[in-house]
Amino acid sequence: RIHKPKEYHEPDLSRVPLEPDEDVLLFIAEHNPYLTEWQRDLLRIVHSQSQYFLPQIETKIMNEGWASFWHHKIMSSLDLPDDLHIEFLVHHNQVVRPHVGSINPYHVGFTIWHELDKRHGGNGHAAPMLFEVRESERDVSFLRRFLTRELMEEMHMFEYQRQDDALVVSRVADEEDWEAIKQTLLRTIGMNTVPVIRVIDADFRGNRTLKLQHEHDGRDLELDHLERTLKHVHTLWGRPILLDTRLKDQPVTFSQSDTGFERLKS
Repeated sequence: RIHKPKEYHEPDLSRVPLEPDEDVLLFIAEHNPYLTEWQRDLLRIVHSQSQYFLPQIETKIMNEGWASFWHHKIMSSLDLPDDLHIEFLVHHNQVVRPHVGSINPYHVGFTIWHELDKRHGGNGHAAPMLFEVRESERDVSFLRRFLTRELMEEMHMFEYQRQDDALVVSRVADEEDWEAIKQTLLRTIGMNTVPVIRVIDADFRGNRTLKLQHEHDGRDLELDHLERTLKHVHTLWGRPILLDTRLKDQPVTFSQSDTGFERLKS
C-alpha cells in the first residue's frame, strides 16, 4: 500500500527556534539579547548544575536500594554480638520501612535488589548480574523489568485518588489492577515527574513575547507552581510569556507580563 506523501510546508527560517526547544533555561541564556555576559554565565552555571543532578534523579530508587541492600548483606555476614546486630536491624528497618501515602525509594529498591539476588542464587553468585543491572538500567527500566506482581503484592502497593474531601483507594495490586498501578508508578519517578515545556517562538507576534508549550500527558499542571514558574521565566526573559497547556481536558493559555499572571480567555 502506497501512502499519500505528507504535505510539504516550507519552514520559516527566520523563526527562533526553528524546532521546539525544551531546554528553556539555556535557551534564555543564549537568546535574550539584553542579558549581560555575567548574567549569561550565571544561567549557564545553574544549567550545568541541574544537568549534573539528572542521573541521580533518574536512578534514585536503584541507588538507595543498592546502598541498603549491600549494607544489609555486609552487616549480616559479620559475626556481630546479638546486641549490635539487633541495633543494626532496628536502624536498617527504620530506613527501608514503607512510608504512609508515598513511595519510599529505599524500601522499593531494597526489595527488588534483594529479590534479584535471591532469584539468581545469592551467596555471591548473583553479584555479576546485579552489577550488570546497576550499570545498564535507570529507575524506569529497572522497575519495568523487575517489579513483578508478586513484589507489588508483597509491598502492598495500591493507588488512591481524592473524592471530595476524602482519599479513597481506587486500585490494589491484584491480578486485575497491578499493571495499571505499575504504569502509574512509572509515570511518577525520575524525570517523569518534571513537566515537558518547550519554547515554540521567541518573537511571538513580533514583540519578543516568549511562547511556550506544555506537552500534556494526561496530568494537569499545578497552578500555584505554574504561576511562580512563569514569574521567574518572565524575570529572566524580560518580556511577556505565554504558555499553552490543557486543564480538565480543555486547551488554555496562561500569560505572565508586567501586569501580572492571568489565564487568557479561549
